[in-house]
Amino acid sequence: MDLKLQNRVALVTGAGQGIGRAIALALAAEGARIAVNDINAAKAEETVAALRQGGGQAMAAACDITDLAAIRATTAKIEAEYGRIDVLVNNAALLLAHELFVDTKPEECDREIKVVLYGTMNCARAVLPGMIQRNFGKVINIVTDAARVGQERQCNYSAAKGGVISFTKSIAKEVGRNNVNVNAVSPGATNSPMRLEMLRQLTEKIGEQKAAEREEKVKRAYALRRIGEPEDISNAVVFLASEAARHITGQILSVNGGFAMPG
Repeated sequence: MDLKLQNRVALVTGAGQGIGRAIALALAAEGARIAVNDINAAKAEETVAALRQGGGQAMAAACDITDLAAIRATTAKIEAEYGRIDVLVNNAALLLAHELFVDTKPEECDREIKVVLYGTMNCARAVLPGMIQRNFGKVINIVTDAARVGQERQCNYSAAKGGVISFTKSIAKEVGRNNVNVNAVSPGATNSPMRLEMLRQLTEKIGEQKAAEREEKVKRAYALRRIGEPEDISNAVVFLASEAARHITGQILSVNGGFAMPG
């Protein structure tokens, strides 16, 4: 199937590693030119190198997406280099604490919400005017099933992602008339660097055997009895960015191995 992504321009946030890097690689494999955003400039350059090594076109677009002026300057740089932005993937996220809500620090909650929710809104604010003017665009927000069904010890993160879900649906209604599709991909547990670091910390705390037993218990909560990989998410993003998904907007696509099946 021709997904018609050849020479499309995609901005992927948080693409310095993990799910974001997998998304960038998958879009590039379909012919898209990639602007790699990450707050860590060195990580962004690593992804750019990987994309170019695979024959893709890519540029670094490092900045802090919580700074609206910075992301506006960055998108202007991308448009000067590539002419436009056709696809925006809001993937950047931050999970600082895996604790009960009453034990979390307000400043950490504030930081998570700024990155996850305001960062997504800032990127949309910077990119959508051009999409509206050109009467074409694809926006894909990465959310989480924790925001759809609830998840203890992730209240701040889930609340921020829940805001992104509501934003996805609302903005889809505003820009659909301009031929701009806005959707979200909602992973369950995925072996991203964020999750693997949490697993490492848990192993240090409770020991290797107990951590392995807990991991098996987690897998049993999934119909497919497996934890997702970044490529599972990137495959869904590529589809939603393609013309094959032209009649899909305002939707939240769970990619979760059957963990939760919201109606």
